Amino acid sequence: MPGVVATPVVAYSTTANWIVAPAIGEGDFAWLEVGRSEGNVRTVAAFRGDRLIVRTTGKNTTVVDAACDSTPCNAVQAAVTGAAGAFAYAVVFPGAGGYVASVAANGTSRLIAEDTTDPAASTTPHLVATTGSAVVWADNNAILIAPNVGGTAVILVSAEQSGGEITSLSASAAGIAWSARTTIGGTLVGYRAATGEISTRAQEPAVATATLYAVALADDGTIVANRRSLSKGRQQVAVIAYSVDGTAKRLLQSVPLSKQEPFEITRPSLAGDLVAVRLREGQGGSQDALWVVSLATGQSSRVTAVNRDSSRLSDPSFGGGRLVWARTDLAGGRLVKARVFSAAVRG
Repeated sequence: MPGVVATPVVAYSTTANWIVAPAIGEGDFAWLEVGRSEGNVRTVAAFRGDRLIVRTTGKNTTVVDAACDSTPCNAVQAAVTGAAGAFAYAVVFPGAGGYVASVAANGTSRLIAEDTTDPAASTTPHLVATTGSAVVWADNNAILIAPNVGGTAVILVSAEQSGGEITSLSASAAGIAWSARTTIGGTLVGYRAATGEISTRAQEPAVATATLYAVALADDGTIVANRRSLSKGRQQVAVIAYSVDGTAKRLLQSVPLSKQEPFEITRPSLAGDLVAVRLREGQGGSQDALWVVSLATGQSSRVTAVNRDSSRLSDPSFGGGRLVWARTDLAGGRLVKARVFSAAVRG
């Protein structure tokens, strides 16, 4: 699948902060930052930070700037692309409460919902997703939805229906998908169709052997999820497409890594029939690589790769006909420069 992603350009660069989880919309993009002294090499692969920034028409607007009282900094859940010029995100202020919100390209936020838990117990921002016109979020292992301009929230999936502790969330025209850790020690991928039917698309009985996580939902109802398997002291991540008829297709996989290697959650991103994902490759997983693969043909293309001893990559994200990701250059594990790259997607 040569040429699916055009030559990337640097959209933003800094030497003062770690960049986390960039997302792009129609002519604007958002990302999280963590202060130079408050982050480390694992920050690059995170999906939370303490400062949310939206950039449009060449201007940066700080939407949230929360204190990082303890590391890892996790006050803000990374923004996800919504309708043209809008993103959805979540934020928590420990001891005060949590919030789900929508932010426009000009940096103006609109409160969608407040945390229903005890404010003193609020420590982690909600998982969020968006259909474009609505914001979807998980609260107390139920899944709710409300218009992205604000309004009454509706429960789409109850805590009993979700199957356990929700670990990832995605939305599209087809409905809602999520992953969850079950009470009996396994994991599952759940699905609520736009017509209201709730089902389990895939499941693994024990996390000691395999874990399902990080879902992305296509408009035709296909769910892409990562599957981490453990066997004989090794771990390996495979990107699996679970179709509506229940069949599973392995799209890509990382090289096998030692079980002692710190586990980094990677999150696939979808645009049409294209899936973008970050994987470990090279001898002993010495490289971070970004790949794009077609659900229709199975053809794949490597977008970029770096040696992990000198650079790290964030997860890629589709939006507005482009693919964005962050690259952080290191010296002795310390931040040298962080950049957001943006590339047009062809076809």
